[in-house]
Amino acid sequence: MKKYIRWYDKDQYLSAFMRLLEDLDPQTQCEVAVDIILKVPKIIEKDYEKFIKIIADFDPKEYKRWYDKNPNLHAAVEAFRDLDEQQRETLINQISDIVIKHTEEQI
Repeated sequence: MKKYIRWYDKDQYLSAFMRLLEDLDPQTQCEVAVDIILKVPKIIEKDYEKFIKIIADFDPKEYKRWYDKNPNLHAAVEAFRDLDEQQRETLINQISDIVIKHTEEQI
């Protein structure tokens, strides 16, 4: 039987980050998502409006993934798809402290 591998599970670092993000409460997920959305255009040096248009082209209504339930979270996760490995690492480093802090508060 062939096991389906999610796109973000192909990168161990990104996969670990996504597990942390998935385990956060919905409010914190939304806060982290907004942080990601605000940081991505700076990392990829794209115009913010163009970035939002690119993300908006992915319609979460068509999917049933855990991050599709929240539009901000969906946009943030989809933003990771277009980043190269170095850009992903930069973004995760900028965001992971926030995610870890919230994870520790939930324990």
